[in-house]
Amino acid sequence: MGFPVGYPEVLVPKLFLHALSLLAWLRSLVAALFRLLHLSDLLDTDASALAWPPESQPPRAPTLSALLIREFLPVTAFRDLDDAGESPPSPTGCAVCLSEFCAEEEIRCMANCKHMFHRACVDRWIDHDQKTCPLCRTPFVPEHKVEEYNQRLWAASGVSQFYQDDYTPSL
Repeated sequence: MGFPVGYPEVLVPKLFLHALSLLAWLRSLVAALFRLLHLSDLLDTDASALAWPPESQPPRAPTLSALLIREFLPVTAFRDLDDAGESPPSPTGCAVCLSEFCAEEEIRCMANCKHMFHRACVDRWIDHDQKTCPLCRTPFVPEHKVEEYNQRLWAASGVSQFYQDDYTPSL
């Protein structure tokens, strides 16, 4: 007897899969062209993430708010904390990367919650436009400095030059 030669029920899904793979290839090609022309910002973020692996994407410059937050968070060497004689014992490891602090490593101490992280770990967190502690979600900027932070952010954004006292919108 033998097996039948053709399977018509398999033909449609096979054509559908080929069409999908062709569309995926075209999408990757368009994303590559946009990246080449430095127009990747026009693409949807999810689509551009699928088109290029994250390790091949160029690093983005930190935002203005990230730079200001870094100014509010002090950087110290871990060995300098032991000399300060803090009443609560300082943690021995970073909660982000889970590695131990070495004496010469730079760490950032959170002003509100007093958590400590490696400088590189928390800077990467801040670069993703996060404004709270990665461990307890307390805001990075202390309450008594929020107004100063907002004023500096407003002044540095360049928007304030459009809203001066002599500005009157035309009707």
